Amino acid sequence: MKRFFNLFLLILISCLLIFPASGLARVSGGTVTYAAGADPDRLDPANAESNPSEAVNRMMYENLVKFDEKLRIVPGLATRWEQSKDGMTWTFFLRKGVKFHDGTPFHAESVKVFIERMIGPEKPSRAGLYVPFVNSVEIVDDFTIKIHLKTPFAFFLNNLAHSASGIISPTALKTYGKDIARKPVGTGPFKFVEWVHGDHITLIRNDDYWGGKPNLDKIIIKTVKEDSTRVMMLQSGDAHLIVRIPPEDVPRLEKDAKIKLDSTETLRVLYIGINCFKKPFTDIRVRQALNYAVDKEAIVKNIYQGRALVSSGIVAPLTTGHVQVQGYPYDPEKAKKLLAEAGYPNGFKAKLWSPQGRYPKDFEMAQVVQQQLKKVGIDCTLDTMEWAAYLAATRKPPEENESELFLLGWAPSTAEARWILYPLFTTEQWVPKGNNRSFYSNKEFDELVAKFTRATNKAEMDKYLKDAQELLIREAPSIFILVTKETIGMSKKLHGVINSPLELTYFDHQTYLEK
Repeated sequence: MKRFFNLFLLILISCLLIFPASGLARVSGGTVTYAAGADPDRLDPANAESNPSEAVNRMMYENLVKFDEKLRIVPGLATRWEQSKDGMTWTFFLRKGVKFHDGTPFHAESVKVFIERMIGPEKPSRAGLYVPFVNSVEIVDDFTIKIHLKTPFAFFLNNLAHSASGIISPTALKTYGKDIARKPVGTGPFKFVEWVHGDHITLIRNDDYWGGKPNLDKIIIKTVKEDSTRVMMLQSGDAHLIVRIPPEDVPRLEKDAKIKLDSTETLRVLYIGINCFKKPFTDIRVRQALNYAVDKEAIVKNIYQGRALVSSGIVAPLTTGHVQVQGYPYDPEKAKKLLAEAGYPNGFKAKLWSPQGRYPKDFEMAQVVQQQLKKVGIDCTLDTMEWAAYLAATRKPPEENESELFLLGWAPSTAEARWILYPLFTTEQWVPKGNNRSFYSNKEFDELVAKFTRATNKAEMDKYLKDAQELLIREAPSIFILVTKETIGMSKKLHGVINSPLELTYFDHQTYLEK
């Protein structure tokens, strides 16, 4: 009888491995259509500047370490690691038997090429993750590598888990050079097929994936800017997954028996950047007036139906290093008074730029900001453009940059505060070198960022983080508006979708589609 029971149990376990708990449905095969709100800018991790790019890259590239669903650091292409007692050297033991999509074997030389690209003369746009900290990289053997730092850095593993740290085939990098942005080659579960700009990206299964043959055959990522169109695609079955669901559509979709929703508070803050290089925005009183003029509570309530959080600063609550700071209350009279003190009693004209479809309700929010600013005498023209062009326009150097007020969002893919404060607001990160599109510059702020970066104990680090975030509020280089919640919708037949607080929605080798 015992032998019979054991045999029955073995058969049952085998069936569970083949069929999901939701029914006797096959888990292997199928093509999934993913409707995204914006086109990626680049498929080169080291130079990608937007989450649409990062989401696609995460399906093709892998890092030494990665975040799990709780934003904890777990093994990736490194199976384990050690830190020296002085914090200056990290040793990584690499996974064996891994190949890039072009057949190039993954080993220590691959990591060396990646690190040296980041700290070398090329200076990719995400080089700021490495240049301030990494001194050199040393190959111990084919599957062991040491990274030597300039200074101890508490968040070094977070930087390695950032999407920009996806490791590219050194063969492909040498072959394609800058064209790697359109010809990606990683080690991930899915391989690149084609990119028709503005329309779609196609990926196929990597049959040689070290983690096991992926379940999905093919992924088609469609660029669908209009919120309503994405929703219709989900309801009609033309898309298996959509992102950026408008809040007003959530109650209706929740009643659809064929659809399931997932809502996650993210690390992303939406803000209106201010070009501090241009008059009248060089005056701190003007920037503060802009902050007093915007009613954030009304935006969250009316535009987002409460499915967002009012933000007082640029660092979202779930981010490591977040400090609760006192932001600007809605006070249009105070705004008018500050404008008068700055020499603009009758206000002024300005340009307001916004993407459309990149973030939830982005253009609608910009329209409300436009109306609210007009109430205090700031008459804005509102313009939008395609996402890649938008990034390019806001990335021009200060003398050529025509932006004045511009809507953007930032979610630190390191899950910690430094990768917000440093790239967005330090002087050395002015675009086009970095990501400081506001051209904000303050020596005291720069020094605080340097101090918490080099801090050797948590109490010291927390103090400088607090001082930096409070200074940023006083200086008002942006209008910090809200923290997003990412609500995605998918077919009930789709399982294993990753909806990360990093505001990244993507698939891995375990994602499957019921037949």
